[in-house]
Amino acid sequence: MADADRALALDFLRAWPAKIAHVSTLREDGTTTTVPVWYRITDDDAMLIWTRHGRRWVRRLADSGHLSFSVAEVAFPMRGVMGAGPAVVLGDGDVDVDRERAAIMCRYVLPFLVPAYEAARTDHRAIIRVDLERLTGWSFEDA
Repeated sequence: MADADRALALDFLRAWPAKIAHVSTLREDGTTTTVPVWYRITDDDAMLIWTRHGRRWVRRLADSGHLSFSVAEVAFPMRGVMGAGPAVVLGDGDVDVDRERAAIMCRYVLPFLVPAYEAARTDHRAIIRVDLERLTGWSFEDA
């Protein structure tokens, strides 16, 4: 992807209001599973996903070290980004989980609701870092 196209894809991923990402991982039987997640893009262009350690897809991700994702609009101009890259599951001691949780939540809920949302999800202490090796942008207009 050209630098200008990559920059447009990253701008789309950073845009507000935030869109739900759908990440895919490989099951043991060779099939894939896809789940919706909340995320943010860091200053160094990595994707950080907030979730819970015990989920099966997170355990598979920890074993494989890779995931793919898509993020898309449902209104015109109906644009989207697909991507993939190496991923690692982080927790307390690896990253400031509380700071990252709040930064991601603020993309999806109103700021005054963040404390209540955090309190209701105290077991969600995993942050997945994805290095965005592949990014592909698309739009309805391209079809």
